[in-house]
Amino acid sequence: MKQFFKVDYQDFMIIITFFLFWISIQFGEVIEDTIAYIFVLSLGIIHGANDLNILQKKKVKKNSFGQSLFVYLMIILFCMLTYAVVPFIAMLAFILLSAYHFGEQHLEKKIVSFKKLRGFVYAIYGLFIFALLFHENIEDVNNILSNLTATEISLKLVQYVLIVLSVLLLLIPVYSNYKKIPIKINYFKELLYLFVLFLVFKTGSLIFGFAVYFVFWHSIPSITDQIRFLFGKESKHSVTKYFKAAFFYWVLSIVGLVTAYYFLDTQLFNTVLFLILFAVTAPHTWVMKRMKE
Repeated sequence: MKQFFKVDYQDFMIIITFFLFWISIQFGEVIEDTIAYIFVLSLGIIHGANDLNILQKKKVKKNSFGQSLFVYLMIILFCMLTYAVVPFIAMLAFILLSAYHFGEQHLEKKIVSFKKLRGFVYAIYGLFIFALLFHENIEDVNNILSNLTATEISLKLVQYVLIVLSVLLLLIPVYSNYKKIPIKINYFKELLYLFVLFLVFKTGSLIFGFAVYFVFWHSIPSITDQIRFLFGKESKHSVTKYFKAAFFYWVLSIVGLVTAYYFLDTQLFNTVLFLILFAVTAPHTWVMKRMKE
């Protein structure tokens, strides 16, 4: 089990992504989106369901959990208020936070020596993933944006952003070489990963492409890190304990989403869904940062 988590998952990730790429070619959007929602509503939600347990484990003094819980809840409240007042800013904040969080999960062990610049590199990498996804699904992106924020973005803007982010990513090895900063990046593999993701984003729907990255490239590796932090090692027993601990919060989330789906109209449900994602992503990013400190 331990060997699986440390060595074989990268190979599995590529294999499963190619398989999902094949699915995106063979089946229509309805099948794709159904598969995507199953992924997101299972492992996607579960990967953030142990935040409070992580905070409790992280506490260093008796009252620190209460303080951390207060901060956690205040972040959620702030997210809700931000969306109520300025929806477009809330959407930008969601993208930036998610980008940083995705980049942190993928690169944290590869650019340890970057120190203060790590956060910038995390954000650049995550934003590149989002820009690539948006570029290949710009119409669906604008449908969501117009419903949630009454604004849209142009394909030209996304292309310019992609170019800038690509240049910044290419400058990372140049900078590390110039400053003699060691980084543990296999550039060939990283390019292969991005190419495989591009194929999925190009052939699949917006939700399908997002789900593939979110679940298999982010959530599962994050779960393994959380298991290691909470239980000390990866084993069948610790995996079982992790999912048992997350089960209540997962069921609560599913019940809430299903209830909202049946009782709200489509536009209102999309608004509520985004608000939940934003309100959960922000504190979860904070918890993961605390866990890794």
